Amino acid sequence: MDCKRIIKLISDYIDKEIEETEREIFEQHIRICKRCEAILESIEKTILLSKLLYKKKKIPKKIEKALYYQIRIRYKK
Repeated sequence: MDCKRIIKLISDYIDKEIEETEREIFEQHIRICKRCEAILESIEKTILLSKLLYKKKKIPKKIEKALYYQIRIRYKK
């Protein structure tokens, strides 16, 4: 699997929405490709920081869904 395909799968991987075989190939690639590993870690850290930042604040469901949708679109290109 090439880097372009891996990057498209990051969102699905984080959301645990990829098949086991594809997940294994994804994880194998991440172990050997420092660039893809850095992108994955960056996105995971962004998600974590966002959750921590808004932990005490309630985001309206409509905004949460819109944001999630935009992130998925961006990384599926």
